[in-house]
Amino acid sequence: MWLGGQGWQYKDWIGSFYPEGTQLKDMLPEYARVFRSVEVDSSYYGAPRAGTVEGWRRHSPEDFRFALKTPAEITHERRFRDADAPFAEFVETVRGLGPKLGAILIQCPPDFDPAPDHREALFRFMRTQKPADVNVALELRDWRWYDDALFALARECGVALAVTEGTHADLQLANQIVDELVAAPPADFAYLRWLGDRSLTAYDRVQISRTNSLDVWERLMRALGRGVRDIYGYANNHYQGHSPATVREILARLGEPIPPETTAPRLL
Repeated sequence: MWLGGQGWQYKDWIGSFYPEGTQLKDMLPEYARVFRSVEVDSSYYGAPRAGTVEGWRRHSPEDFRFALKTPAEITHERRFRDADAPFAEFVETVRGLGPKLGAILIQCPPDFDPAPDHREALFRFMRTQKPADVNVALELRDWRWYDDALFALARECGVALAVTEGTHADLQLANQIVDELVAAPPADFAYLRWLGDRSLTAYDRVQISRTNSLDVWERLMRALGRGVRDIYGYANNHYQGHSPATVREILARLGEPIPPETTAPRLL
C-alpha cells in the first residue's frame, strides 16, 4: 500500500504537518519519515534534471516510492504525436531513482476525447513506448474512453488505468472501472487519485467532509487489493483541505498502520 500526497512542498503544512521552522529543503526528508510514497506534480511542468532525481533518491528512505506525472509536453502539447524521444528521455532520467521509482502517470488532457485520431495516437504510443521495466498508469478524463478496446489495450500493454475522483460524479465511473479491473487486472498494481474540485485556498486543515466518498473508496480498495500486488494512491489538498489527514483516514479505514503526527519540534 503506497499512499501519500500529491507533492510535499506546501508552506501551509508547516505547523500542521511539518514541525515549526521546517525549511523547503528539509520537507522531503520530513515527509518521508511519515508516508511511504508521493506523487511528483512538478514533473508535469517539465522533466526533472538528473541531479534533482538523484537528490530525491538520496533524501528518502530505501522503502520509499515516487510516482511521477509525465511532462505536459508529451501529453498536452504533442498529444502523443512525435513524442517518443522526449518520453524516452524522461523515462531514462527518472530511472535514476532505481527501485524507488514506483510508477509513471500518463495523464491525458480533459479535452482529449476518444476521437479516431486521438485513439490512434494514444494506442500507438502505449504499444510502442511503454517501458517493460517501469510501472505505467494511464489517466483518461473523458468517460467515453472506457470501452472494451481500452481495457484490452491496458491488458495488452500491462498498463494500470488510473481511477480518479475529481468531483462526486466521478464515483459512479470509479465503480465501473474498478469492477472491470477486479475481474481482469491489466497490471499487477492499481493507481488511485483523490483530487477534489480546486475550490480551496488553504491547506492546513480538513475543511470538506468526504465521508460518503471514502465509504465507496474503502470498498473499492479492498476489492482491488485481492487482485493486485501494489496499490498506489495519492490525495490532493483540494480533496478535503489537508492531504496528510486524508491519507491517514484512508489508512485507518483499511486497518493499515497510521503514521504518527510530526508537528513537534525535532530534537537535535
